[in-house]
Amino acid sequence: MVSPASGAVLDTRPRDEVHSHGLWHQVFHCLVLRPSARSVILQRRGAHKVAFPLQLDLSVTGHLATGEGPGDGVREIEEELGVVVDPRELIPLGTRLLADDNGEGANREMVHLCFVLDDRPLTAYRPALGEVDGLVEIEAQHLLTILADARRSVPTIACAASDPGTATPTTIRQRDLVEGSDGYWTVLAVMAQRALDGETLLAI
Repeated sequence: MVSPASGAVLDTRPRDEVHSHGLWHQVFHCLVLRPSARSVILQRRGAHKVAFPLQLDLSVTGHLATGEGPGDGVREIEEELGVVVDPRELIPLGTRLLADDNGEGANREMVHLCFVLDDRPLTAYRPALGEVDGLVEIEAQHLLTILADARRSVPTIACAASDPGTATPTTIRQRDLVEGSDGYWTVLAVMAQRALDGETLLAI
């Protein structure tokens, strides 16, 4: 449990208690960008997830444990995507407060958001079967397209966690994404484009 004003750790509680009581806690969000393809990697959440099962999410999202800081989020990258990233490769975009009801109860998160630039192909990842249903690679501009128009679908490539070495063409629409709030997805897509263009990033 953390203070939303200062970020200071106030107490340690089990995850289910944190959500059932709507206590503020720290989480790590990471979006992997592939510069050569001007694309981003999205994760399809596992079918048994309480919150947003089988919806497309950022590359990695996870809770930070007691004593961990944003740089320790690389643990989540290895656990969910099966690749090792040096904490020095994280590009921090700032911290945001998020309050919603995501299926686990009253959700109150202090979100540490980072980008990672990584040119490995989609089939080089080894997503955690069960935790992750699969991965999708989508051009940053196409992500903006579906965010601007819920009726549009755009081409992507995808791989299943059960067969990560095989990528197949598919399409996605806005409704396939985890439900966002206050324009979070659009901010991410715009910042991803800036990062891929080598432009200065703005804090979220």
